[in-house]
Amino acid sequence: MKKIFLAIVSICLTVSLMGQNIKLEKPTVKKGNAFVIVIDNATFNACQKQVYDYRDATQADGLSTYILRGDWENPMQLRNELKKVYKKAKNMEGIVLIGDIPVAMVRNAQHMTTAFKMDEDKFDRNESSVGSDRFYDDLNLDFEYIGQDSVDTDFFYYNLKTDCAQHLNPTYYSARIKYPAELGGDKYEAIATFLEKCVEAHKQQNTLDNIVTFAGHGYNSDCMITWMDESITLEENFQFIGNSSRNLKQLNFRHEDYMKYRLFDELQRPEVDAIFFNEHGSIDKQHISEIPAKETLEDYAEKYRHGWGWDPGPYDIMSKETAKRKKAGMSDEEVTEYAKRLQDTLCKDFHVTPKFFEEWWRIQKLTPEERKAANEKAKEERRLIIIDLQDLKGFNPQPYFVMFNACYNGSFHRKGNISGYYIFGPGRTVVCQGNTVNVLQDKWTYECVGIISLGARIGEYNRLVPTLEGHLIGDPTFKFQSGADIDFAGEIAAHRKDAAYWRANLDSPYPAVQNVALRMLRDLNQISSTEILEKMKDSKFGTVRMECLTLLSRMDNDTFVEALKLGLKDRYEVVRRRAADLCGRNGDPRVFETMLDVFVNYPEAKRVNYNISTNFLNIKHQALREAFENVKPTMTYLNNDEVVKEVETAINKNEKRYNKTVESILNKNGKDKERISDIRMTRNYNLHEAIPEFLALVADKDNSLEIRLNMAEALGWYIYSYRKQEVIDGCQKILAENSDLEPELKAEIEQTINRLK
Repeated sequence: MKKIFLAIVSICLTVSLMGQNIKLEKPTVKKGNAFVIVIDNATFNACQKQVYDYRDATQADGLSTYILRGDWENPMQLRNELKKVYKKAKNMEGIVLIGDIPVAMVRNAQHMTTAFKMDEDKFDRNESSVGSDRFYDDLNLDFEYIGQDSVDTDFFYYNLKTDCAQHLNPTYYSARIKYPAELGGDKYEAIATFLEKCVEAHKQQNTLDNIVTFAGHGYNSDCMITWMDESITLEENFQFIGNSSRNLKQLNFRHEDYMKYRLFDELQRPEVDAIFFNEHGSIDKQHISEIPAKETLEDYAEKYRHGWGWDPGPYDIMSKETAKRKKAGMSDEEVTEYAKRLQDTLCKDFHVTPKFFEEWWRIQKLTPEERKAANEKAKEERRLIIIDLQDLKGFNPQPYFVMFNACYNGSFHRKGNISGYYIFGPGRTVVCQGNTVNVLQDKWTYECVGIISLGARIGEYNRLVPTLEGHLIGDPTFKFQSGADIDFAGEIAAHRKDAAYWRANLDSPYPAVQNVALRMLRDLNQISSTEILEKMKDSKFGTVRMECLTLLSRMDNDTFVEALKLGLKDRYEVVRRRAADLCGRNGDPRVFETMLDVFVNYPEAKRVNYNISTNFLNIKHQALREAFENVKPTMTYLNNDEVVKEVETAINKNEKRYNKTVESILNKNGKDKERISDIRMTRNYNLHEAIPEFLALVADKDNSLEIRLNMAEALGWYIYSYRKQEVIDGCQKILAENSDLEPELKAEIEQTINRLK
């Protein structure tokens, strides 16, 4: 009887612990920084030998490696376990999440992304949330659980809390090894094979001396200056590239009509160590080229009809808009009438006559079978300008490291994703960097990347450039052998609080090390804005000057303004481009004259000028006109008067738009939907001069709660504004003078204050 009782107790204990079946295996050697392999029990049991081999490989590389395994029920359970490991591990450097690890879908944190701005109320949460492992690697953040997805059951939704840190500063690096289900086959076998590939990669003593970069169609305004100045980045970050023409290839979509096949050749070239893609993308596609025009007028017309690879053409717009209305229940007659009206608009927009649309009308009369055949043909033609999952299945990519500076290519949590197909292919690729949602075109692509040529692990680099969407997929501990007289592996975690160490590296011969030193000293509050500004003035390295501008953008405004003036005239296009963008986000009239000088006298830098032109909406227009008067005498166009007229027209047009937007936002008789749309627009286009009116709106109870919430949230985007302190003071005053604020509005105002501090 006693045995039966004990057996029952044992069974009950086993059942109660099933969800808590967690085990931490300590490192078998003690050296260097700590690293944690996180894995679910099922994957561990199926791949046990490979997991231990991978553990041994990371330890041989100088990491004391833990194995944390369990039946993970939700992300918070795992996060709590990681906190425990972090407290006991020495200099914990990073983690890798292997197998079926729950996915945190983060909300209320779009300010931590570079570009993602989807309305979280309007769109389904599966699409409007950001799949992000910052949930696991940034322990400064705090989250509130919302719920679990009923379809993608490993998706768990969390709001970023309003009273925690509002800026990313990952505690350690992280990466995902998650098998994309659409590849088919046995996922455990695939993970085991991938880990074997990682072990083999760790044995290689390979210097980063063979690189390929690629600029895709429609990226950074297809600016040739942007592409040309990439050479500055490459020379400063990768100083050990060989002298052969094969050691460095800077490819551009213009080089061939169907550039994807050239890229296939490069991706399979065995000596290539890393490839950097700068392009547009989606979850399952890399957007490579535009539709090539051939030799005849009809070829050009066909290209014009269907767009240029990324932007839709008039035929595509007609088809999309009419299909929408059919779906909404319009009759065939109503759709036809709508199409005629839309055709008139498109004729004006695309500068064509109605005859241009004859082919579109003919297509509408095709039978379903004929239309299907035509669509299939068009689909195959479009496949010539993209790389998709069909291309990558079984493909043999050779670069150990692949960067996807593109939207959605790093969507590790989706069942079929570009980055997953790369690492689980039969080639040598063991780690990719990509984004789970869309990403800003003007992101500093190569920030801090130079440390990987000095022996730093890919994970160490990625931790320095955190965004909510930016991830590593694969092995974060992979590293190239240093080509220098130093080995930077593990140095950041080992010296995280050592100001003397970083100050000693401020004059390192390697700009990448200087950049890390500047960053670490700034985080430790051991360097002044004046010293950083002097560094920006004196440094011969464009990447260091860019780092200085980045750091100064969040310090005192007077020094920031001086940095903007310097940045607008910098030799390195990336600095000029970032400064041009920040001029609008800052709004201080003291930069207007320099900004307009660059705009009218250096038009060849298309992306710089694009960023300046977008500033015309949101800055002080009278001050802009006065600044332009000082710039006019410097202009040297043959048609100066025409250029002056264009600029003045642009300023006037944007002033009218500014006034209309502010009027709409403040109009209490307007529809909330329209007012909110304009309020949300001010997140990207900060209307600095309207800050007092916007603060009054938040405090005014005659406005709906939804209006006040959206305005309070939008003010949190004014992080670079020269009037930022007014927003902080105004929000604090609202909290102090209104004890009866609705809880959600109070929380939103508090979050805005935390974001701006």
